[in-house]
Amino acid sequence: MTKGRYSSSSPRSDEELAQMVINVAEASHVDGIICITESGLLAQHLYRQSGDFRVIATTTNNKTYDTLTKAGREVIRLPFYMADKYHQIRHAIAVVLRCSSVSIGDLIVCAIGHDVYKEKETLIVLTEIEASVERLAISDLITLTDGIQPKALETAVLVACKIGRVARRGKRIGAIFMLGDSIKVQQGSRQLVPNPFHGHKKSRRLLTNPDIHDALVELSKLDGAFVLRGDGFIQAAGVFLTSPPTEMELVAGLGARHAAAAAVTMRSKATAIVVSATDGNVRVFSGGRMVLQIDPDVSHAHIGMDTPSC
Repeated sequence: MTKGRYSSSSPRSDEELAQMVINVAEASHVDGIICITESGLLAQHLYRQSGDFRVIATTTNNKTYDTLTKAGREVIRLPFYMADKYHQIRHAIAVVLRCSSVSIGDLIVCAIGHDVYKEKETLIVLTEIEASVERLAISDLITLTDGIQPKALETAVLVACKIGRVARRGKRIGAIFMLGDSIKVQQGSRQLVPNPFHGHKKSRRLLTNPDIHDALVELSKLDGAFVLRGDGFIQAAGVFLTSPPTEMELVAGLGARHAAAAAVTMRSKATAIVVSATDGNVRVFSGGRMVLQIDPDVSHAHIGMDTPSC
């Protein structure tokens, strides 16, 4: 997909970054500019400097989306925040393409503002849009081990988003779904409450059974995690996760629930889907690090295609 990448570790203001983007656009005669921003500052500088170039802003931030929309700017909301900036570039282009704002074959320049990944260098990508960009499997970001099935992963995210929406309505609930490598996950962990799934028939213990999703929302009020096999079979709920002390990078502001889930993915081959009781966001951890953040209020398509219906 990529024709060229421009990155720099030296500090650069949004205004300077915008000028660099315009220089690339002018030299390459692009069909449009896509920017990824959280605060909206990069978009505003691009709008002022772009001249005849079309600028499409993309953001995961609801406030920024509303502000730019009210200002009459072209802006698209992104359902996913990828922890990896290269995946976020691809995600943004895929969303813009699916919303019919650009076409396959267009030459575009895409830039990430420094407010998106504050601890990392900025990134500008010059690319011709190919049909393959329409698909970016979330499973590409996650190690699908212990027989983790994409359908089980997709359903876990779906249920987690449902819980996240409840949390955003003022209910102080959160959840952890530990998917895959369930035997290793349970080693050293302990049951906080009697396992509510013990003795139930298999169909009532499958995450992929939509009839139990409302029950899972209710059970998320309990302390502890859901532990599942890779095929979505729920081994237990109300599990206290334990791991030996480890050094890992955790996004600032995330609490004990996220730290515990991330630590277990470091000592096992499991994937953790975590719902925050504070902001309702859904975060996915693999290999001890966050790989994905999802806004439960923004619609998105199936797990194999990370673009929303526009």
